[in-house]
Amino acid sequence: MKKRSSVFFIVIVLVFSVLVMAASVSSAAGEALEGTEQEIRSDYGNQFSPAISGDYIVWQDERAGNFDIYMYNLSAGRTEIPIFTGSRDEIDPAISGSRVVVADDRHNNFDIYMYDLSSKTKTQITRDTKDQTEPAIWENRIVWTDRRNQHLDIYMYDLATGKETRISTDISDQSKPAIWGDIIVWVDTRNGNDDIYMYDIKTGDEKPVVTDPADQSNPVVEGDYIFWEDRRNGNLDIYMYEISTGEESEVISNPAAQKDLAISEGRIVWTDSRNKGTNIYIYDIATGQEKAVSTASEYESKPAISGNRIVWQDKRSGTTDIYLFTAEFPEGAASTGKEETSGSEAEGDEKESPLGIYPAAAAIMTAYLISGRWMKKRKMN
Repeated sequence: MKKRSSVFFIVIVLVFSVLVMAASVSSAAGEALEGTEQEIRSDYGNQFSPAISGDYIVWQDERAGNFDIYMYNLSAGRTEIPIFTGSRDEIDPAISGSRVVVADDRHNNFDIYMYDLSSKTKTQITRDTKDQTEPAIWENRIVWTDRRNQHLDIYMYDLATGKETRISTDISDQSKPAIWGDIIVWVDTRNGNDDIYMYDIKTGDEKPVVTDPADQSNPVVEGDYIFWEDRRNGNLDIYMYEISTGEESEVISNPAAQKDLAISEGRIVWTDSRNKGTNIYIYDIATGQEKAVSTASEYESKPAISGNRIVWQDKRSGTTDIYLFTAEFPEGAASTGKEETSGSEAEGDEKESPLGIYPAAAAIMTAYLISGRWMKKRKMN
């Protein structure tokens, strides 16, 4: 009799622990970012790969039967204008401030072009007969992937000095560059798989960020932090590297894939497939909080972020369109770009669990009380 009672008690403890812990996890993972969502563009054909900076949204558009680049101004009467058109393709838009860079095929190979939305002037950045693609821009500096040396290298052009610089010189392929301040990051294959490398413009130093045997891809950088997609756990997760300390850490780990990273003001967004289809999620570096941006569609991908505005491509209507989410971040909650483990963060964690930060202990106590009542009732009977 005593043995059966003990077994019953253990079962109750396990059941309550699992239920309460599951409720806690569900509460944290299912939290939605507050804000408003709207459709920006729904035209015949498809709109892809949006990028955003302040009031400007740009994207790759195929309404004319080939890829052109369009711009949407959120402040000027919400107007839309084409900025790169023609019979050839323009792809890979990126934007910083009022400057838009693209890969343009008008000369039967891809060159890097820039369009200044303020002055309405267009500038050809590269002129080599091989392809230059995947441009990225930060203020006066433009970086891209370049094939002029028979393999893929990273190049940079400084708009202030008019100087072009070859950044990577290894004979393997380097691609997917990103830039912020003096730091350039990219995907590098010199070790036989995809790793992440970085280059400091100020010092001229190049070094690996991560060289795990699994593939790492699509890096982004801002301030002291580099993020990337990492396959070491068998699927795409998100990892982070702190430049000042050289420390690497796992940020988002989930059995589903996390990909298509973008970053702004200490917050990263990505495409997440943990639910049916793919949705957009956000993570705040300073608070360590992860939230869902939009789960209104099963076909959301390729997000970009600027301040409190997040854009992505969405196929909910049958064609791929551009959507915008304007977040309502709490007052004074702007990210500092540094992780903190203050008392306020612990209090925030407690609120995520209906039983505080120790759900397992609370479940055991609950089970103990219930078991005690059950045992007392049996003795009375």
